[in-house]
Amino acid sequence: MATFDDELLGPAETLTGYDRWAPTYDHDPNSLVAATSWILDHAPLGCADADVLELGCGTGRHAARAISEGARSYLGIDGSHGMLTVAAQRYQDPRVGFGVVDLTAPFALPRQFDFALIVLVLEHVPNLDPLLVSLARSLRPGGRLRIVDLHPERIAAGSVARFQDGTRNVHFASVAHSVQMLLAGLDAVGFETVRRDWLAGETMLSAVPGLTKYRGQRLVLDVKATRRARERRGSGALT
Repeated sequence: MATFDDELLGPAETLTGYDRWAPTYDHDPNSLVAATSWILDHAPLGCADADVLELGCGTGRHAARAISEGARSYLGIDGSHGMLTVAAQRYQDPRVGFGVVDLTAPFALPRQFDFALIVLVLEHVPNLDPLLVSLARSLRPGGRLRIVDLHPERIAAGSVARFQDGTRNVHFASVAHSVQMLLAGLDAVGFETVRRDWLAGETMLSAVPGLTKYRGQRLVLDVKATRRARERRGSGALT
């Protein structure tokens, strides 16, 4: 019987960790990925006729969803070359593209988008401010944002991203950004937000039995946001 050693990655090792995970990421059972897919099945993106940007796209699993909902185009950005290599191999659709961007540092894209998506990413970003500023600049005024992320209460309680690499259980460093901090950060860069907490209730658990240990707990934070067409006077937010 194989024995497994635990390996804890530091924050600076997150991208190399995802490079290691990339070859098996889409094949490893992952209840949290299944939960976010279940949520997006029940509460779709609503991105028809939109140019879609996904931050932290990984292997591009949401590209097909965006295109199937009628998106004009999809661009996925991520800092992991390994994950992007897998993503590029999955799609031959000219509407779908991918690019390398370090989401932990300020970035600028050559054009703006109508819709942005972030799924299971924020725990890997030590400081949200540069990401949120860059995100706001990447969306047109009136553009919409959807965040579907592991609830910070679960991260604070010890639920973190992890995978098996040979005989090693590899655990990522994770940051539990409070809901209030995230919403305040979005407001500061010019977003109006609506928040929903998804519980691990019976309907979800029947679809994803691997989540049983979270029964009745807040599992996923779901934020819908719209970038203001005009900023409040004196807000200091982006124009």
